[in-house]
Amino acid sequence: GHTLGNALRRILLSSMPGCAVTEVEIEGVLHEYSTKEGVQEDILEILLNLKGLAVKVAEGKDEVFITLNKSGSGPVVAGDITHDGDVEIANPEHVICHLTDDNAEIAMRIKVERGRGYVPASSRIHTEEDERPIGRLLVDATYSPVDKIAYAVEAARVEQRTDL
Repeated sequence: GHTLGNALRRILLSSMPGCAVTEVEIEGVLHEYSTKEGVQEDILEILLNLKGLAVKVAEGKDEVFITLNKSGSGPVVAGDITHDGDVEIANPEHVICHLTDDNAEIAMRIKVERGRGYVPASSRIHTEEDERPIGRLLVDATYSPVDKIAYAVEAARVEQRTDL
């Protein structure tokens, strides 16, 4: 029971193909340790919030770019992202950041890629170092569309045997 349940759990978490945010360019931001005027969260926290974005990309496309432009005070949610018909945001109420001033604005270009499992940003730094411009922020990618898995093992009975 546990052997089969754990094997299924591991396969569902590591081998299911999915889409995830892999790179972000935020206007006026050069690195992830900075802040942006008029935005409550720092850039690192915005990147963590973008990791929670559930994106579905049409079959046949391995990478797409989506944009987010918002101004005025209030929350910035995933539903504010502009995209074409090949992209679907599964959680449009997901909060990305909060703008604190009526004159505040945020503009970002987000790269979404298709993949499997988990790929840390540090593993992509070495392969893209030469062509990656300053200001393009890499994000750890969890491609699996499955968030949580639970299984239960129960005793089964066949005729007089109860140890199955």
